[in-house]
Amino acid sequence: MGFKTKMQNLFLGNTDDLDELEYENDATINKGRGASQQEYDEYYEDSTPTVTQKEDPVRQSNIVPIHTKKAKSQVILSEPRVFNEAQEIGEHLRQNRAVIVNMQRMSKDQSRQMINFLSGVVFALDGTITTISQNTLLCVPNNVELAGSISNLLGEDDINHKGW
Repeated sequence: MGFKTKMQNLFLGNTDDLDELEYENDATINKGRGASQQEYDEYYEDSTPTVTQKEDPVRQSNIVPIHTKKAKSQVILSEPRVFNEAQEIGEHLRQNRAVIVNMQRMSKDQSRQMINFLSGVVFALDGTITTISQNTLLCVPNNVELAGSISNLLGEDDINHKGW
């Protein structure tokens, strides 16, 4: 008995059993070489690993769709006739909507009250109020950024002598 055989016997036991085991595995893997269909099916049925996936509730809650719909901004056009309609305009501003206020149909006193009220609302909301024309204002909340200027088209005399 050689050194190799002694070592195999020491660690693996009898090598004759090892040769039979290798032949048996070869026979079951290669079903055309002496293994029956039943042996082949049983071998692969027992040796097929099963993978189960557990749903992780933490991962499920972190899924965010790529295409999210953003809320559309609205611009409200308002043509009040009396000062009592100022509260409705203030509500639109509180809901982060820009409002264009045309005060042509209001008296001078009521239009001054409207300007004072809207100035306070816009200031409280950290927004901006801008004159568009002689009797028209643009009031925007802080989520709307204004760019450009209309005063160049009107002329400075029209802005300074509004009649309010």
